[in-house]
Order: sequence, then C-alpha cells, then structure tokens
Amino acid sequence: MNTQTFHRRLCQVSVFSALGAGLLAFAPALSAGPRQSGGPQTAGADAPTFSKDIAPIFQKKCQVCHQPGSIAPMSLLTYADARPWARSVKDRVVSRKMPPWPIDKTVGIQEFTNDLSLSDHDVDTIARWVDAGAPQGNPADMPPPVKWPDFINSWRYQDRFGRPPDLIVESPAYNVVANGMDQFPPMQTKVKGLTSERWIRAIEIKPANPESRYVFHHANPSLKQDGKSSPLIASAVGTEGQIFPDDAGKLIKPDSTVNFGMHFWPIAKDVKAVMVVGLWFYPEGQRPQFETQGQVQFRADMSTGAATPSKHSREIARRGDLLIPPNGTAMYQGTYVLDRPARIHDLRGHMHVRGKYQIVEAIYPDGRREIINKLNWDHGWHTTFVYEPNVRPLLPKGTVLITTSMFDNTPHKGNPDPDQWVVAGSRTVDEMSHIWIGMTFFEKEEDFKKLVAERERLHKSEPKVTSPASPASRH
Repeated sequence: MNTQTFHRRLCQVSVFSALGAGLLAFAPALSAGPRQSGGPQTAGADAPTFSKDIAPIFQKKCQVCHQPGSIAPMSLLTYADARPWARSVKDRVVSRKMPPWPIDKTVGIQEFTNDLSLSDHDVDTIARWVDAGAPQGNPADMPPPVKWPDFINSWRYQDRFGRPPDLIVESPAYNVVANGMDQFPPMQTKVKGLTSERWIRAIEIKPANPESRYVFHHANPSLKQDGKSSPLIASAVGTEGQIFPDDAGKLIKPDSTVNFGMHFWPIAKDVKAVMVVGLWFYPEGQRPQFETQGQVQFRADMSTGAATPSKHSREIARRGDLLIPPNGTAMYQGTYVLDRPARIHDLRGHMHVRGKYQIVEAIYPDGRREIINKLNWDHGWHTTFVYEPNVRPLLPKGTVLITTSMFDNTPHKGNPDPDQWVVAGSRTVDEMSHIWIGMTFFEKEEDFKKLVAERERLHKSEPKVTSPASPASRH
C-alpha cells in the first residue's frame, strides 16, 4: 500500500470529537469480532445483568461516544443495541483499548479530572456479564436514560460553566479537495464582539459541522494582539480544549486576530471545513491571580545535546534531528532547564503513526529524579491528561525537564511502510516529536513558595495512600 492510499484510508475512518475528553474513534475498532445473536439471556443469580450492572457503566464511560450521531461505530444506549456486540465489548475493555485512556497506569501521577478509564471492578463486571451470556435482567432495574446533547451543536464545557461560550470565533470556510495531500491553509479571523480586555478561563475547539471532523488533523490557534503573536491553544485529533486552573487565565484584547494554524487531511470527497473556538471568560473586571502560558511545546527530537527555551517559547537551540531507520526503532529526547518556578496542570503528547510512547521526567535542584508520566501513544487519541488540583507538579527554579519519545518503525498495524526511512515533517506519514505541557510560570518566588506550603499542609492532613503517584505531585 502506498502512503497516499494509506493516508486516504486512515482519514476515511477517523473522526474528530467535541465530546468526552475530546475523542477520536476508528470505526472498526470496537466492532471487531463476531456478532452474537439471540434474545435476552438468563444466567445464575450472581451473574451481572445489563439492566442493573452494565447500563450504569456504559452511561458513565461509554455512551458519550456510543450513541446515534456520535463518533463510535455503534450505539450502547439499550440492551438491544449492546447485546450483538457483547463479545467485542469484553475484548476491548479487558485489553484496556476502550474506553481510550492511553497512559501507563504503573508509573507517575494517576489522579486526573478527566479520567475515562474503567476501574478493575468495572472491567471484571463486564467480563463476567459476557461470560454469563450477556443477560438482560429485569428491565425495571434500568437507570433513567441520559439525555445526551446534540453532537455538533453543543459545547462540552457548557455543563461545567452553566452557559455557552462567552465568545465564539469561527474560521473561514476552506474547501478540502478530495484525495489530495495534507493541506495547511492560512486561516485568520478578526475577533468581533469584544469591547474590553477579558481574561480567558477556558477554551474549547471543535468542528462547526459534521463533515469538518473527518478532515481535521490539527489546529494550533494563536492570538495576535499589540503586534505580537502568542499561542492560544494547541489541538489535534481527539483534543477537546483546555480549562485553566481556578487561579490562572490568558488575556485577550479587543481587535485581536486568531490565526487558526490548520492542518487538514483529505478524504474521498470534497469537504467545506470550518472550525470554531469557544472562549469562557472570568467575570468582567476580574483578573486571575496568575497569567498562564497555557500549553507550552517541549520538543523531544534531539539525539544529542541539550537546549534551554528562551522565556519558555518554542525557540530552542537545536531541533529536528529525527531519523528513524527502516524496520527499526529510535529514541529522542529534549532537556530544558526552568529559569523560573512552574506548575504543570496538564500533559498532551504528539507523534504520528510510528509513535510508541513518550515520557516526561524531572530532575530537581536537589538531585532527585522522577517520572511525572509515561504516555502510551495511540495516534487516534491525542488525549489531554488533566491533573487533579492537589497533584499538579510544582517545579522549583532550576528543575530540568526531560522529554523522551520512542518510535517503532517495524511492521505493525498503522505503519504505512516499515521499509522507509522516516524523517521529521508535517505530513501524517512523516514524524513529529513534542509534548504540550500546560504550565504556569511564576515571576515571584514567594508565590511559588506559598503554593508549595499549601500543598504540604494539604498532604499532611490527608490519610496515607498506596498510590503510584509521583512525588512531583506532592512537592
């Protein structure tokens, strides 16, 4: 299969979601395996039933995608919907491929506000239900159905803030021509409807119509104001948006411009694509305690040497060494010395189809070294992992951040051609290697020390737990 054919096929089964943690689904994934037929099953008294045990799990973790009109290949709303797929559901949840939560659970911080994964108990319950013949149970035990919002015309953060976005910025329409190569059109929109400076509390990005989600690869909108450009949000297939910590925000001014930084990948038909960005503000006149940089790009594409970002921007001394041999593997790293104390509030990796995993580590000024998190890579799910407030890593000035990317160019599902040398590039069949880290840098050392003191008081009052959470979350 040549790379262009692979590219088209990959595009035809990939979709961009504005729901859940921001989800991308490959249609054949959960439907793999034989269908089961037959009516409601009966089983022993101890066997889980759909009505009493399985439906609540599906409502909490699965139906956001598995419903008519959403991104998954089939619905799991009712017993009739779910019964033919029971064996495939078991296979996917036992293997931890569904719900999608591509992070190593054996190392690093494990407390996240948007954790989609099932508990061991939930996985065991689903497995026992299928093994018992997938019985329906008493229909009277069914929980009330969830009223899911319309997939395209709703905003996920609306539930969080109790209102739609305070400001919506829509990209110009762009015709993504069928069966072409990757396309990177310049798309800018002047911000309208803003009469005074406001502080941004949250940002959500999504397709404006159903077809746009099929051609979306990534968008990195930036904000141009006062003659300067700064990142607004970074997104890729499977990214929903970003909610800043309660004490942090980004400033937006009237008459600013949003540059969408789009990357489209064509499918088998022309698509008139439009993307929209929704902004939620702090109350008018309210300034948060800290200004956050949002997600900062830390590259991991150096085979040798080290680099320190200038004011933690994207400018580094050495970059772009990626070269992955045919039928081989490669590891690349980046090192960064923080010139100010900082707090991390989320992580999101970025590689392409040969990515295997990424790691973020910290070496503290006192010599301690620890893994913050290991992100197992799945190109279909560019998940942003959002830390719970009490475990956000607090990094002193002088901390060294190490970012590592591991690539696998051997034959495996998703690799278009393992016999090719792979280099750095923007196309899907090329590779990238960076990690977006949501960060707030502190200009005043006393502000950082206050946060450290608050964290220490909090954890002294907590009962001891046996968790794999990294000490970085505690200090």
